[in-house]
Amino acid sequence: MKRILSSAILLLFFCISTFSQWHVNGGSHLPYVYQPSLSSGLETVYLLYGSAEFSLSFTASNETSLVCRRYANRAAESEVIPTTQTGNTFVINNPQPGYGYFIEQGGRSSDFIWILDYAQHPLEMKGLAVDGEVSDCERVRLIFDRSAPDLSFFTINGGIEKIERAFSLSYQTLKWNEEKKDFENEDVEDQVKGSREITVTAPLCNTRFLLSGDQFLRFWGSSESVQSSEFESSAVRGMAAAEQIFREAGNEIDKESDVLGGSAPVEIRFTGYANTPVATYQAWELSRNPEFSEIDATYTDPVLEYTFENGGDSYVRYVISNAQNSCEQVVETFTVHVSESALQVPNVFTPDSESGDNRLFKVAYRSILKFEGWIFNRWGNQLFHWTDPAEGWDGTYHGKLVPTGAYYYVIKAEGVGGEKLNRKGDINVLRTRNVQ
Repeated sequence: MKRILSSAILLLFFCISTFSQWHVNGGSHLPYVYQPSLSSGLETVYLLYGSAEFSLSFTASNETSLVCRRYANRAAESEVIPTTQTGNTFVINNPQPGYGYFIEQGGRSSDFIWILDYAQHPLEMKGLAVDGEVSDCERVRLIFDRSAPDLSFFTINGGIEKIERAFSLSYQTLKWNEEKKDFENEDVEDQVKGSREITVTAPLCNTRFLLSGDQFLRFWGSSESVQSSEFESSAVRGMAAAEQIFREAGNEIDKESDVLGGSAPVEIRFTGYANTPVATYQAWELSRNPEFSEIDATYTDPVLEYTFENGGDSYVRYVISNAQNSCEQVVETFTVHVSESALQVPNVFTPDSESGDNRLFKVAYRSILKFEGWIFNRWGNQLFHWTDPAEGWDGTYHGKLVPTGAYYYVIKAEGVGGEKLNRKGDINVLRTRNVQ
């Protein structure tokens, strides 16, 4: 008989099929079929829910002579038990639970089984409590008070094996919903062994623990259960995100990159999420040191919009903790790199060109924090003035294109760290058509 069949299939196989061997009936419910280890030598262990009207029979493959035997501790010390034969079926007279049974035929022993009466090993669940001395920010230990005699049987060689009871532990926690960008309630149901100490991951919200079982009672449509008093959560969990706000300027160098930062001023929106109300403290900390040995600024709003103007690397981390500060988490640390300042000035442009690439006099820049520029003609008259490096001169004065020729520019600019990037020089205006 293949051991990979499930208990339910085995039960039907034994109790219904015309090719069945052992037939077990009795108790107030169907027997629970348990598959012992291969080393036990047993084919099956049957658990009865009470032994009232317990009957046991064996059907051979044909009408033959065989002997039914049973043992209390080891098969070598077994005894023959009387049977009543009808055709090829042998009915055990007055069978008793708490024994191993097998068939002996032609000097060969086979078909070893064990019968247990669950009612003689009753489960009594008395209480469930949180062990406050062991529970911490990562785990919770539960103390399970119960009376549950061992469900044990003897192998054919006299060894003792125990059938572990399994229980269902249910409680609530929170889980992160990436689509909704929020923590939401989650019902947890874990299968746990029948130890008196049960350790679970610390829930992220207040909850009660409900323990029910065991698997045998559930199989028979019944259950025992105990519930803890309300557990006050202290564990904190968070998520964090950073979104850079880019400018539209097409003449800005290193405007966009695969990492946070680039050309200053760098504007970033930081958003933190935490399992409130347990996580009562939320803060964004800024530092120029990756170890945060010195914290330059702290902001206690979950959303922080910040502009970086200092060159080099800056570090921003999101930290959370509970009200007692007994559990805290550094959720994530972001590195923001601000590029060195640069300013490049063209020396020629064509304002009436049909191509848009060279129709404006624009600087190429990076990390410019202050800017002011002027355009003059050869007589020193101011033709254009601007304060935004993203803008430029279209080659007009009072609404008309200026003639081809050399003009003069003066630019005063300041980069990160107060670096001066002043420029002055000639700009040549070229016309593709003659001025009328």
